[in-house]
Amino acid sequence: MSKISQALSLISTGKLNAALVQTGYGSEVSADKVRVVTILTDIVNKGGITVDEIRNLVPLSTAVINAKQAPSANTGAINDSIGLVNDALTEVRNSQTIVSTTYSLASKTLDEVRDLRSKIVTQADKIERDLVKRIDTEVGKITGVDYSKIDNAIRSEVGNLFSSFKQSVTPEQLQTVANSVAVFSTHKASEIFPAPLFYQQDGETVNFEDMEVLVWNDPEALAVLDDYVFNPANLHQALCALSESIPDNVWLAGERSTGKTAFTEQISARLKRKLFRINFDDGMERSEFIGANILKNGDVEWKAGIIAQAIQHTGSLILLDEIGFARPAQLASLHALCERSANRAIVIAETGTRIPVASHVAFFCADNSNGHGDASGNFAGVRDQNTAFIDRFSYTLEFNYLPHADEVTLIHKRTGLNADAANVLVTFANVAREKARAGVLTQPPSLRQMLAWARAVTKGVPTVTAFRSAIVNKFPADCEPELVGIFTATVNTVEFKSFLNK
Repeated sequence: MSKISQALSLISTGKLNAALVQTGYGSEVSADKVRVVTILTDIVNKGGITVDEIRNLVPLSTAVINAKQAPSANTGAINDSIGLVNDALTEVRNSQTIVSTTYSLASKTLDEVRDLRSKIVTQADKIERDLVKRIDTEVGKITGVDYSKIDNAIRSEVGNLFSSFKQSVTPEQLQTVANSVAVFSTHKASEIFPAPLFYQQDGETVNFEDMEVLVWNDPEALAVLDDYVFNPANLHQALCALSESIPDNVWLAGERSTGKTAFTEQISARLKRKLFRINFDDGMERSEFIGANILKNGDVEWKAGIIAQAIQHTGSLILLDEIGFARPAQLASLHALCERSANRAIVIAETGTRIPVASHVAFFCADNSNGHGDASGNFAGVRDQNTAFIDRFSYTLEFNYLPHADEVTLIHKRTGLNADAANVLVTFANVAREKARAGVLTQPPSLRQMLAWARAVTKGVPTVTAFRSAIVNKFPADCEPELVGIFTATVNTVEFKSFLNK
């Protein structure tokens, strides 16, 4: 039995059945607790409700449960009424969520909103108790349900709640709240990501084509690159990490130009989630990272930095790029944000305001190392990270250069270079990369350098000239003899030129 199933088994049958009604599974209400626990375990795993939320529900009465299992002439009408009540109660709960979101967005009306939220919670609880009591009475009489009375009562109360809410905030604040509520839909991974969506592991084929993924439809999402090649195993783990409302954070480790940043960008693009990319360096100040007080029209006003903005954007992905160059003080402020907890938040020292991390916000960290510094000597300034910070990233995914054929195809598609010519460039690159691993070269040629070389020759720049400007001149001077030697061994300039004329 899973931990979720064990936790649910300790909750009363009345509350479990109330959870089925709330999540739209009213037709599954049953006195059979084992069956109800099985259904709810699946709903909780899919993010439909949490165990804590179930514990706080008002129990569904025994009369309602028995009525669901004992068909009568009035059972259908009662069930329909329960569904109607459930929908209305969901609207009331959504109003609570909107108010809670407004807290962090409307600081000037914080006290009014807090008071309003308390009133909404009180009224919502009263409505729920009254409606449950009314249903119990109707079921006990088995004389049918008056649809119009329940419908009118619920709509009247919800209308009053929203009217009061609208009067307490400005139109700008209402628009901000509307923008923060992301709209997503559920799809199979095969509908969103290109094949192949399977890989071999320990002699087993892992196929995740039917895995459910959430597409957020954020208008600020990046554009999709159709020619990006995903590593299936890395993609699978990243999608698993993003499958819950409090996601697992992911560390991306690998040499430069192995696709770490592009991996995060293209996951963001295909899931239509906004990406906030933060590039670390020694010059980054706290004001641009967290925020700072500024003077505006003669008044002191706190201006949020990029991380403070990003964590408030529901469903966003935050890429901490080149994290190895971050200063300890910058990382210290990230600890509370990257914690996999419902309480993850940051407190602004200047104002005392607590900014919680919005739902489904996930952190990706890209670095040339796995957090334990650079052993190769190719990345000066890369710091050894605090173990406590590394532990806040559930998975570390390793990135390598594309397989030979895939890199040839990518260069051909992006630059228009003849495939035979692209094959020559990739052959050179892979030999040079082996030399770098052996310590003969200080660094390997990157995909960016190979694309630059390819673009130059397609525009008429002589092969050797393009090679020197795109590759040799990017390396320390003592690497030149080795690079020229690899070029001579792998590139037949006459043959290469013939490929360009095809």
